[in-house]
Amino acid sequence: MARILIAEDDVGLRKGLEEMMKEENYEVVAVDDGRKVLDEIKNKDFDVLLTDLVMPELGGMELLTEVKRIRPEMKVIIITAFATIDSAVEAIKKGASDYIEKPFKINEVQNTVRKVLEESKFEKESKNLVGKISDEVIKALSNPIRRKTVEYLYGRDKVRFREIRDYLKIEDPAKLSFHLKILKNAALVEQDQDRKYMITQQGKKTIEVLGEVEIK
Repeated sequence: MARILIAEDDVGLRKGLEEMMKEENYEVVAVDDGRKVLDEIKNKDFDVLLTDLVMPELGGMELLTEVKRIRPEMKVIIITAFATIDSAVEAIKKGASDYIEKPFKINEVQNTVRKVLEESKFEKESKNLVGKISDEVIKALSNPIRRKTVEYLYGRDKVRFREIRDYLKIEDPAKLSFHLKILKNAALVEQDQDRKYMITQQGKKTIEVLGEVEIK
């Protein structure tokens, strides 16, 4: 059973998130500030931290840095009312796995947590890729949405944003833009002058290596 730690200072929202996670049969602990998060993770193991970006005592970005220092293997999902693609990518650079923008739907939170848990599984199974694929590429592809995007582009020429969005069935275009930017930063995907997307040579080689080691 996965263990989820929730950090949210709004009582109603914290209780709502706690119920959402319990419905998924996760073991859940919920706290109301960043300092309590650090106290919890020093004594217990958690798979995922679900935290608001704006928190008393210790803000989301600062908390993210501390959590990754203490528990580098722990997955972190940022909840924010002020998300931009750049701020979300910055959170990823600091160690976050994904972000959720307020207001959110119940299934969005549940699906994001599931995907992040899949990331953790992928990264554990990818240990035999050391020396073949960089850590940055493994992190970029650990997310199933990004992995499916690269797999979709493999063997195709040039693809429009809308085609990728339709294939992945992603409602929020900002969310897809976020994932595509991560892939571009990892040099797995690029755009031409018409802003069409295509897989890079590194992306092709990576997909072929993943095929060889049979990571799903």
